[in-house]
Formats: sequence, C-alpha cells, structure tokens
Amino acid sequence: MKAHTGSKVNTKQCYVVGSREFAAISAIEGLALHAEGIERRERTCSLSPAKRRAATIYAFQQLRKRG
Repeated sequence: MKAHTGSKVNTKQCYVVGSREFAAISAIEGLALHAEGIERRERTCSLSPAKRRAATIYAFQQLRKRG
C-alpha cells in the first residue's frame, strides 16, 4: 500500500475504505472484533496512521506468541 502524499488519488487504481465502510463489510462477512480489539481501536484512534499500524502489528505479534 502506498502512502498518501496529499495529491489526488486515482480512483481507477485504488480505493481507501473508511472505518464505517470497513465495519459494514465486516458485518456482511460475519467478522467481529473481540473485546481487546475494540479497546485497542478506541485507544489508538487519535494516533497517526504509522503509530496506529505499529500498535496493530505489535498486538498481532503478542497474539502469535500466545498461540
């Protein structure tokens, strides 16, 4: 995924899905966040995209260690 540079996005090449749209798609697919995921989403919503991504990666690394 390419970083957004502030220039116009060519809609023929990519489409960015927002959180409401993603939630709707997830509901149709039968996917739901567990309590930890919901808490992490609320905790990281004010972070920059890079920091939010890092927090998500860290959380998945911790889950893999437990599994």
